[in-house]
Amino acid sequence: MILEMLSSLWSLLCVGMTQYTKTFCFATIILYVIHWVRVRRYKHSLFQRLGIPYVKPHLIHGSMRTLTGKTVATEVIGKWLEKYGNIFGYYIGAKPTVVVKDLDLIRQVLVKDFHNFSNRPKFLVEVEPIINTLVGLRDQRWKDVRSILTPTFSMSKMKLMIGIINERVSELLEIVSDRNAAEKPLEWYSMFQGLTLDVICEAVLAMKRHCQRDQDNDLVLSSTRKFLRNAINPVVHLLNYFNIFLSVLAFVYNTFALSGRMTNMIVTHLKTVLEVRREDLSKKHIDVLQLMLDAAESRHVSDTKVLNIQNGTSVPNGKINEARQQHSASNSILANEVAKKTMSDKEIIANAWMFLIAGFDTTANSLTNTAYLLACNPDIQEKLYLELCEHIEDGHKHISYETVHKLTYLDQVFSETLRLFPPVVTFITRDTNADYQLGDYFIPTDTNIMIPVWQIHHDPKLWPEPYTFDPERFSAEAKASENRHPMSYIPFGAGPRSCPGLRFAQLEAKVALARLIRTHKLETCEQTPIPMVFELPTVTHTPAKDVILKAIPRE
Repeated sequence: MILEMLSSLWSLLCVGMTQYTKTFCFATIILYVIHWVRVRRYKHSLFQRLGIPYVKPHLIHGSMRTLTGKTVATEVIGKWLEKYGNIFGYYIGAKPTVVVKDLDLIRQVLVKDFHNFSNRPKFLVEVEPIINTLVGLRDQRWKDVRSILTPTFSMSKMKLMIGIINERVSELLEIVSDRNAAEKPLEWYSMFQGLTLDVICEAVLAMKRHCQRDQDNDLVLSSTRKFLRNAINPVVHLLNYFNIFLSVLAFVYNTFALSGRMTNMIVTHLKTVLEVRREDLSKKHIDVLQLMLDAAESRHVSDTKVLNIQNGTSVPNGKINEARQQHSASNSILANEVAKKTMSDKEIIANAWMFLIAGFDTTANSLTNTAYLLACNPDIQEKLYLELCEHIEDGHKHISYETVHKLTYLDQVFSETLRLFPPVVTFITRDTNADYQLGDYFIPTDTNIMIPVWQIHHDPKLWPEPYTFDPERFSAEAKASENRHPMSYIPFGAGPRSCPGLRFAQLEAKVALARLIRTHKLETCEQTPIPMVFELPTVTHTPAKDVILKAIPRE
């Protein structure tokens, strides 16, 4: 098929050409192909030259098709680890990636020598808004924006969000009751997707939706699902295989890809919200978008005041010129610092969008997996229920931030779920900023480092009986008695580039689980997939089959 297409294309190009021109063009193409093959083979010899164990690459795709084939990528990486050891390399196209499972070396990469691994791998296509997010930003600009956004997810700020979370969980409980009354099956993955998107839309995007009740017709929900399922597509594969076509395919991707069409409505909406809110800064709104806007505006106002002082506006009139002369050099530096410490509207909008993409499916998966594990382990569910009864009088009423943090066994249950089924398994990656000696191996600049979270969380040397659901692993007694390596449990990553929204995700999940288990008993049924089967469309483990569980109302 491909050969026929190429033959047809060649015939079309040859129309009107002389025999000499045809020969010249054909020879040029042959010479270029030979050159390309030689360059690709040289790039594919990197690990061999460095003495690093590696997966033998295919000339075109490297190992890309193996990782995106029928076998889930985590299984493929697990087999490679068994064959090549705790450090090995593979190629995506021509791009080298080193997998590191040694915990001490992981700590070097993520924490100790973070300055050399401060960036995530570059995106093949410069697509907005992702290039302006904490995921896409690099070097100093990433540090500046991270320092502004970090306080947005502080404990005090999260207390403001719990009202929105409770409202949306109340809606979930109403839907559960309605479907129970109608004797309809409860498919929890889609229900939790609706919940998490409703929460994110209201708490982050200043956009009130009803995704839980109208899943079939909600544009944001359907578009977000499609985007995450099709983020790894043939265009991305071609970009990985043939970088020569990067500029052309980047244009196609930016113009026609689902990502652009899906985000257009959200970006337009956020621009309008920012304009409206800036017209009246005295009116405050309780959402993450407002917190980001406040953080950016307060930095701008604070630094502008300092700049005005340096410019002489707060100096006595007789000494203004003298002060300006003395500080002319520092003025320029300070002006640059003001620009660094504020966020542009593009960055505010981009990071609001990122919280949607990053928090939607990961939290829904974690909730689904916890509900499934509790249904499969009724003794653990009962123990959790008794704790909830002790602290929550009525699960149909809102619960406070303080109450959530008293639920220690719930924290153990959720932590163990994230160990057993980490939601993000191939996303903890770093780009090497400079040549680096990693253990026994030399790692050159611009090499990707990937941390295999799934294999770490299921290593029997770190976690005895790793496929058993045991919340006691995270009890205070177990933590005190075990000398657990800090890198043995990293569902949210580690170091400065760890997930900034983990507090928000955990709060949302714990409120939903606490109120659900307080009011309903979860049970498996004939349609429940046992064991759970996963797929990996992008970087997130998602259920491959409907997760159907019964929810029996508690008296």
